[in-house]
Amino acid sequence: MFLKNRRTALKLLSGAAVATAGMPLAARAQSAELTVPNRYQNFKRGTIHSMHPEARSFVIIWQDLGRVKMKAADLVTNFASLRVGQTVDVHWYDYLDFLIAKTTPAVTARAKAMLAEGARLEGIPGARQRVNLWQMSGMCTRVDTAGNVVYLINASGGEPDKPAPDSGEVIQMPQIVTEEGKAALRTLKTGDQITTVFSQQTAIQVTVIR
Repeated sequence: MFLKNRRTALKLLSGAAVATAGMPLAARAQSAELTVPNRYQNFKRGTIHSMHPEARSFVIIWQDLGRVKMKAADLVTNFASLRVGQTVDVHWYDYLDFLIAKTTPAVTARAKAMLAEGARLEGIPGARQRVNLWQMSGMCTRVDTAGNVVYLINASGGEPDKPAPDSGEVIQMPQIVTEEGKAALRTLKTGDQITTVFSQQTAIQVTVIR
């Protein structure tokens, strides 16, 4: 994400709203298994700004996106050889929204189960590692149906980067792009207690150019 704006704007793309049958429309399943679809894969060239081996993550700078932090999936077999300052081509997935719903005990339980399960990369059998999911819950402060974005007062501390936002911060969540997510967004209103689940930004291939 844009590190300098992380606390006020998580502005990148989102994906598939997924949950179990019998739950509200806002949490309805697209499929039984949590999957990151291939259509959300991105390809860009940028410069490595910093490395975080302990978290298997790195920060890359793109001219049009600024600084973006992402995890390296197990498919990135050359992670140990990556260095600050290298120009690299990266195949990666943006934030994907897996759950947008009004908070209920069933939704809370489903979100917890989703985090424990993680998501599979569609059509990439060599990826043993699941894509990590993260949760953020709190009171809705604004619903932007034109931009497909929801704002909430963070109550869960669940945003994945460190340091996490403080409880009580107003957070702009990543943009919602799926039809399921957009339908869920239209059911929300200011004052609702809501639960969201997104995947982390994840790189699946990093090629060093120079």
